[in-house]
Amino acid sequence: MEALEIGEGHPTGQGIGVDHAITTLQVAPGGRLPSAYEQMEDVTPTPNTSLFVVPPPFDESSSGDCYFVSSDGIRFKVLRHSLVHTTRYFEDFFQDVPPSTSHGDLPAFYFDEKAITLHSLLIVLYPVHTEEFIDVQSMLDLIERQEKYAIPDSTMMHAVSVIVGRSYAGPAPVDDVMDVYAIGWSSGYRNEVKHFSRFTHRVDLTDQNIVDRLIRNSGTSKSYMALMELRREREAALDGLIEALEPKKHFCLSHSSSDTMFFAFISMIKTAARNALLEPCPICLDAFEFLGLQGTDETRTVTWCSTCYSKANKEKLTNQLQAAIERYPQTISILPDGDFWGQWI
Repeated sequence: MEALEIGEGHPTGQGIGVDHAITTLQVAPGGRLPSAYEQMEDVTPTPNTSLFVVPPPFDESSSGDCYFVSSDGIRFKVLRHSLVHTTRYFEDFFQDVPPSTSHGDLPAFYFDEKAITLHSLLIVLYPVHTEEFIDVQSMLDLIERQEKYAIPDSTMMHAVSVIVGRSYAGPAPVDDVMDVYAIGWSSGYRNEVKHFSRFTHRVDLTDQNIVDRLIRNSGTSKSYMALMELRREREAALDGLIEALEPKKHFCLSHSSSDTMFFAFISMIKTAARNALLEPCPICLDAFEFLGLQGTDETRTVTWCSTCYSKANKEKLTNQLQAAIERYPQTISILPDGDFWGQWI
């Protein structure tokens, strides 16, 4: 953190006339973190170009005795006594800061975090718990800064549980699925990461950027290995779905007498099954429609001859395929070593 006091409240909060800044606090002799007036250096604040709108309880109309100013120039009005005992960092930060003598001119301190990250930090530490305003990316940024701001594990885990729980109980976290999965894995949420894994079937795990981000955010390559093992299990289980359709019984004579033709059609059905099973919770109401072999308008989307399956019992095959889908792997079998909820049971 780079924080600087810009005096008794320059009205713009842009750091005009600022001479010094407080650098990232290093441990001083004796294990004590230096105060807010130790370790000074010159700094030029960044002008306010952000569209971030500060919500209560940190906006101008809220109570506060100082300003925290983000690197992009956004001011948050803060009550020092609400933060001073939240972490060791802020205990030392505020120890030599004199109280404000005026309600109109409040001291301001610059931080090197952007507004959205600084807001997340304040939300997690402030007595007003509003973690629902933190998005997944902001939580990842905050996790990276946990040691920097000496955020207690219990405080951080509460915030993480809100984010993970929100995605677990809400709609499918399609956009943030890999980040939510990674957060859950790094925190030991076994049930949650198992649930989130069913939304990863469309993710390109050959993309090195995706893999690197996953391993970095989860803190272990096992999170990636678990997904790759799920892909292997899903591919192996496709044979069970094919058997449910009884191809040897229902392919016509010309397409079952030749091994080349028979396996070409099997490959075609497998491809159709792979695509249909990319959904996190696949529902099969009709075997042929589910695989795209025949739509509701009787138009086949996967072309083959009209004789194949012409005498098949569609209801029977649908029931068999439904049972095979229920057995089909949709979630990871490799889970985090720790179970976060176990400590509360």
